[in-house]
Amino acid sequence: MFHKKPMIMKTTDIKSIIRMPLLGITFLLISSIGFFSVSGCQPDNNKEVLKAYELRMEGKVDEALAHIDSLLSVDSTNALANFEKYRILWHMVKGGADIPMKIEEIMAFVEKAALYDPDNVIIAFANAEASFLKAYMGVGDDKEAVEEISRNFGRVLELQENHPQAMLYLVEIYSQLPEDIGGDPEKAADYADQLKDINEYYAAKAELMLNEQDELQYWLGYLESHEKTPELCEDIAAAYIIGDDLVNAEKYYKEAIALDAERNYLILNMARYYMYQVMQQLAPADSVLPIAATYINTYLESKPAPNIPMEAYALGMLVKTKMFTGQKEEGAEILEKAKELDPYFSKASGLPGVSEFEPPDSIKPRYSSFFKPF
Repeated sequence: MFHKKPMIMKTTDIKSIIRMPLLGITFLLISSIGFFSVSGCQPDNNKEVLKAYELRMEGKVDEALAHIDSLLSVDSTNALANFEKYRILWHMVKGGADIPMKIEEIMAFVEKAALYDPDNVIIAFANAEASFLKAYMGVGDDKEAVEEISRNFGRVLELQENHPQAMLYLVEIYSQLPEDIGGDPEKAADYADQLKDINEYYAAKAELMLNEQDELQYWLGYLESHEKTPELCEDIAAAYIIGDDLVNAEKYYKEAIALDAERNYLILNMARYYMYQVMQQLAPADSVLPIAATYINTYLESKPAPNIPMEAYALGMLVKTKMFTGQKEEGAEILEKAKELDPYFSKASGLPGVSEFEPPDSIKPRYSSFFKPF
């Protein structure tokens, strides 16, 4: 169920496979509510871990890893250091690094972090997400994997009873997976009911999971009686892009960004759409990749300016638009620039998750479907 061969979605087929994971390695983008702080590590230790985080954000990933390893050589039970090592390693894996470690060995660092700081909500939530990623990558038995995922999100709820993101993930997992590997419609409905008293918007998302219907019409109907928010605009934009309505998709992505400038990365979804068209041979490269390049450049020139890993990632996207339209020399120059910024910039086709670039002691919890392409 979880282990999928790398695939690229045909936009014309998206409606039939919308419940499937993203192509290649899926790295999560999860929407924000609330704010938590790590409390289990001493301030001095936190400061040193944050130094490694800052090095990674400067594109000095090898230095960041060396610094974390030096901290763990002194205290292997440093929870925040184990957590940041997990994040560094995944940063490197997505960048194509040849790391002599199995997936489960990389995951072990966030699992140890959760063990060494058992009351830390940030780490518990990250560990729950990681357990899904591990299952998706084909590690272990599917049913046991679902049990682990459910247990880990359940732990988040033990630490914070009304954690809406954890609840919504449980609704998704129990409602979308087959019962023979752990799906449970009754549990899904129970968590959906709890969300009604916690978060109206997340409760609406849960309702859509439990009762499949036309998502565009659902969200447009919801908008009629609710305030326009960045999250809602993003949902509507995603529904439009899945329906191949690029004009309205762009309109609502831009509205989401206007309401929250920090979401300027969303415009890259427009570029991804056109790139997928070429990758699936639905459109010629010369006709649509220049359009994709325009959206990428819009992002690169936007404010707030992209952080270094995201700038390098966007440049990597731009490289593809050049290479596939015969502009190999220009593409090679852009590639060198991307590598100079971050030698391990993400090669995944999905957008890097915002949480990857927040300090490890102050990550905002976010939700993004495990099963949808946008």
